Amino acid sequence: MWLDWATRLFTILALVITLIGLVILALPDRLEGQQMVRLDAAHSVHVADLIGAGLVGAGGLTTWAAVLTWQRRRIQQ
Repeated sequence: MWLDWATRLFTILALVITLIGLVILALPDRLEGQQMVRLDAAHSVHVADLIGAGLVGAGGLTTWAAVLTWQRRRIQQ
């Protein structure tokens, strides 16, 4: 029973992490912080882009782990 609640909380955490990452990726240029890499005149990678991408990746991995935990629990029953 506790594993079901833990899996649900883990999934909610993954969703929140992913949403925060997407919000950070959607920030306007003036709020993105220091420029890390300039790709061309119209495109560059800022600190916020790296943080947002890291959070989206972490959210994806957390979602994957929650799904594997849920599947394993269902198979064992």
